[in-house]
Amino acid sequence: MRIDFDLAHALLFWGTVPVLWGCILFSDARCFFFGGIFGVLAVLHSATGLGGAVDLALHLGTYGLAVMVPLYFRRSQSALERDFTRRRSALQEQKTKVLHKHESVLREKADRQENLEALQNRFALVQVMATKLEAGEILQTLGHMWKKRAGVKGALILRRQLNGNWGTAFTDGHFNAQDWVRVLASHPSLGRSRNIRRYAASGKQLTLPGQPFGSTCLLVPFTWDKDILAMGILEVDPNGLEESSEGFNIERKLVSIGLRRADLYDLMTERSRFDALTGAFLRRSMTERLEDGLRKSHRYTTPLFFALMDIDSFKTLNDRWGHLVGDKVLIHLAQAVRRLAHPGITLGRFGGDEFALILEMETVTEVFAWFERLRQGVAETPLRDREAIIRYTVSAGISAYLPERPPLSELMAQADHALYQAKRAGRDRVMLWRAPGTTAPASRK
Repeated sequence: MRIDFDLAHALLFWGTVPVLWGCILFSDARCFFFGGIFGVLAVLHSATGLGGAVDLALHLGTYGLAVMVPLYFRRSQSALERDFTRRRSALQEQKTKVLHKHESVLREKADRQENLEALQNRFALVQVMATKLEAGEILQTLGHMWKKRAGVKGALILRRQLNGNWGTAFTDGHFNAQDWVRVLASHPSLGRSRNIRRYAASGKQLTLPGQPFGSTCLLVPFTWDKDILAMGILEVDPNGLEESSEGFNIERKLVSIGLRRADLYDLMTERSRFDALTGAFLRRSMTERLEDGLRKSHRYTTPLFFALMDIDSFKTLNDRWGHLVGDKVLIHLAQAVRRLAHPGITLGRFGGDEFALILEMETVTEVFAWFERLRQGVAETPLRDREAIIRYTVSAGISAYLPERPPLSELMAQADHALYQAKRAGRDRVMLWRAPGTTAPASRK
């Protein structure tokens, strides 16, 4: 009976303690339930077993110790769990921040890459544009590109021509181009202290708040070796302008190269078409223009006259005054022609003192009247070189395209023959070619 009683006691005690530990440590409701049953049975066993109050006190102390130990560990475990949870939350928060920062860096990198690709594409376009197009097309395309930029309200590009004059290369109609032409050409200072010529030669950009026409303007000069090739003027919104000045600066440099190339091409073209001394068309260019004039005259059945003109006794003049004075006489004659010329008159130099003229006039009388004004003008306004007064006269021979419509070579031969007849008739006169056996009219002093 004692063995059975002790065995029951051991089973109840050692069964209750693990159950209580489990219910405290793992907070399972079933553990609480079974632990309570074992505890009640153990107390009843102690109350009815041998030892009475001593055994009950022993069991209560044992159960109290069994409960306090897991409670202590449970508390320590809770503190560890809270610390672990806090550390895990902090780590997760830090990880989230790192992920957000990484995503932000990736987005910024993608934006920079996109902007870089856009800039590269734009600069590649500008570079191709600067190497393939003519100067006018370059500036027109660039002006349209500028107009589409965010923060740009208006755009105007003025090109400086070979003769130094300013011409409008692009405008969106927002600016008054002539106002800017006057500022750039007539007023060296812009505002009180800024010198536009010095500024433009430096190749820098300048933002002028409210000057000179009541708006914030960005000036973008296109320069080459301190020579101003063109000037870009943009009306901008300072707060809305997304483009950096560096972008405009790169475009300015690329376009300046293209403009310089175009200027060199225009200069070579001009030198191949025009006489460097008098500015008249050279023989080849003059022949091309005469061919175009003959086609136009044939198509529309309109009169066309061709004339050859030279200076009388030019060799004697050179021998007396020298070749430098002879060159000045050629320039003086070309200037006299230009003073009387209109869009229907083209002047060319065939060589030496021989000039050619294409005259789109209606009648022979009109042609003779024009040459008479030229002859009188040359006679009345002689060349003045220092203290010397050089007087000279001219002779000319004219041939008409209508009504006979001779070929180009024959038309030129007829004018040359008429000039020869004018020389034989005494010089200082103009003669019209007539077929053999007819009388040619002449205008003379």
